[in-house]
Amino acid sequence: MRHPVFIGIARRRRGRLFLAVAVLVAGMASLVVPATTAQAESGEIAVPADAVTASTHDGNVPGNVVDGDLGTRWSGEGDGAWLELDLGATTTVSQVRLAVHKGTTRQNVFELQYWDGTSWVTVHDGESSGTTADLEAFEFEPVQTSRIRYLGHGYEGEGEGDWNSLTEVEVWGSGDGDGDGGSDPGQPGPGRVVDVSDSDELESAFAAARAGDRIVLADGEYTIGSMTGRNGTADEPITVVAARRGGAVINDGQLEVEDSSYVTFEGLTWTNSDTLKITSSHHVRLTRNHFRLTEEESLKWVLIGGANSHHNRIDHNLFEEKHQLGNFITIDGSETEQSQHDRIDHNHFRDIGPRAENEMEAIRVGWSEISESSGFTVVESNLFENCDGDPEIVSVKSNDNIVRYNTFRASQGTLTYRHGNRGEIYGNFFLGEGKPGTGGIRIYGQDHTIYNNYFEGLTGTGYDAALQLDGGDVDTSGALSSHWRVYRATVVNNTFVNNVSNIEIGANYDLAPVDSVIADNVVVGGEGKLFNELMTPVDLTYSGNIAWPTESATVGVTQPSSAIMEVDPLLARDGEGSVYRIGADSPAIDAGTGGHAFVTDDMDGQARAGAADVGADEHSSAAATRGPLSASEVGPEA
Repeated sequence: MRHPVFIGIARRRRGRLFLAVAVLVAGMASLVVPATTAQAESGEIAVPADAVTASTHDGNVPGNVVDGDLGTRWSGEGDGAWLELDLGATTTVSQVRLAVHKGTTRQNVFELQYWDGTSWVTVHDGESSGTTADLEAFEFEPVQTSRIRYLGHGYEGEGEGDWNSLTEVEVWGSGDGDGDGGSDPGQPGPGRVVDVSDSDELESAFAAARAGDRIVLADGEYTIGSMTGRNGTADEPITVVAARRGGAVINDGQLEVEDSSYVTFEGLTWTNSDTLKITSSHHVRLTRNHFRLTEEESLKWVLIGGANSHHNRIDHNLFEEKHQLGNFITIDGSETEQSQHDRIDHNHFRDIGPRAENEMEAIRVGWSEISESSGFTVVESNLFENCDGDPEIVSVKSNDNIVRYNTFRASQGTLTYRHGNRGEIYGNFFLGEGKPGTGGIRIYGQDHTIYNNYFEGLTGTGYDAALQLDGGDVDTSGALSSHWRVYRATVVNNTFVNNVSNIEIGANYDLAPVDSVIADNVVVGGEGKLFNELMTPVDLTYSGNIAWPTESATVGVTQPSSAIMEVDPLLARDGEGSVYRIGADSPAIDAGTGGHAFVTDDMDGQARAGAADVGADEHSSAAATRGPLSASEVGPEA
C-alpha cells in the first residue's frame, strides 16, 4: 500500500484532521462516486447478517445494514464506534458502498479499514456527501482481505453529534473469493501432502508449513511442539490431520499455535498433560479430536488468548473425564480485550467433576478483568452430560455473546452470565433427569434476552434454580469481580416442566433486578412457587404467561390473568418421549402477547406462524430441525 497524498484545505474537528476538497491516494480514488459508475467486472460480495458485528448498538442492530432495506439501520454512539463485516474468505475488495441514515442532512465522518492479517489499515478517511440517503460508493486501490470495518467519528450537519448510523453497506470487489468461510479440512486447496510417522518429522513439518500443506500423521504416538508464524489462507489452510481418525495420539509435549492463521488440527487423540494454546492467532480450528488429557494437577485443556485473536473454531470434538481444577475450554484474550468471534459448536462434553467451588467449568468465555469488552462468541449445538465440576457449567464473563441450541443433561450447575451485557440465550434444553443440584440459567448484568429454552426435571434452587434473575452486590459501577445488578432482562417464550424451582428472582445479594420483562412463558410444576420473588423486583412486567401449579405448588405471585393465566396448558410427551409439547387443544396456542421481533421460530426450529404460541413450543405440523441433542449428533463421528 502506497502512502496517501493529501490535496485540499484542512480543517480540524474533534481532534482529527479532515480535508475540504479531496483525498487522493496514489493509484486510487477516494472521492465519492455514484454506485452506478462501478467497473462492470466488479461484483458485490454477499455478507450474511450474522457476519456483521459492531462495538455497540442502541437496539438498531448491525445485521440491519445487509437486509436490503433502507428503512432499517445500525446505530452506535461514540467517536470510534465501529461496524465490521466478515467476508468469510480472503477476497479482493476495491469499493465499499454506504447509505447514511438521514443522509440528506448529515455528513458521516468515518474511516474505511481492512484487516491485513496483523492490524487494521485505513484506505479511506473522510465524509459522506450529505446530499443523499441512497448508497454512495467509496473506491480505493484493490486490497486482499477477509474483513472490512467502518470506523465512525460521528456526523456533521443537523446539529453535529457522535452518533454513527448506516442503513445499508455493500462490499464490492473482483469476486475472486468464494465467501463460504473457508475450505473444509477434508477438502483443502492445492498444496503439498506431507506424510509424517514420528515426532521429529512432525516438528520439521511444522517448521516448514506453508499455505495448502496437508500434514498427515500415521498411526502412532507423538510428542508435539509449537507452531509459530505459520499462515494458511481460507482457500488453502494448513491442515494437520490423522491418517486414521483417532489413530495418531499426542501423548507428550505442548502445542501452542502462535501468530498464525488458517490452521486446522483434525482427528487427533490428545492424552498429553499440557494446555493446548491458541495465542494471538485467527481462523485456527480444532475439529473431530478426542481430548482425554492426563491430569497431574490443575490444568486448562484448551486456551484461546493473546492480542489480535479472533475467528477461531472448536467443533465436533469429544472432551471427557476431567477431575482436576481447570476448564475444558477457556477463552481469554489480551489484557484489555477478549478474543473475538470465536465459535464452539457440536462438541460432546462429559464426565467432569466432582463438584468444585470454582475454576472447573466446561467452558469459560472471558474473565473478570476484561469483562467490559465484547467477545461476540457463539456457543452452539453442544451436548453437556454429567458436567458436575464448577457451579457454572458454562461461565460467560464479557459482552455480546450468544449461547444457543445446546443440551445440558444431568449436569450439576447452570449456564451463567456471570459478567457482561447483551447476552442472547435461546433454544437450549436443560434436562435434569432428577439428579441433585441440576440447574438452568443464572444471570447478572444488562440487556440479556432469554427465549425458546426448555427446562425439565431440574432439582436445584437458589444459584441452581431453573432460571435465576439474581440480585446484585454492585449497581452500574464497582469491582469487576462483583455481581452486577440485572437491568432490562427479557425472558419470553420459555417452557418449565416439573422443576423443584422454576423462575426465581433475587435469591442472592441485595440489589433487585430492574425494568425486566417475563412474558409468554409456560410454567408447570408440583412443588414450591412457580414464580418466586425472593426479593421484590423494580418495575418488573409480567404478561401473557401460563402457570399450572399441581399438588402442593402455587403460582407464587399475585397478578391479573392477562399477566399470569392459571390454566392447564395441556402438555404431552412427544412421540419419542423426549420433551413435553403443547397439544392441539392447548390454551397456549395463539395466546402470546408477542411484540418480540427476535422470536421468529421455536425450540424445534419451527416458524412462529401468526400470533405466537405461549412457551418454547409452537404447535406446528412443519418438520422439526432442532431438538434435544444425543451423543450421535455431536463429537468426532457426527
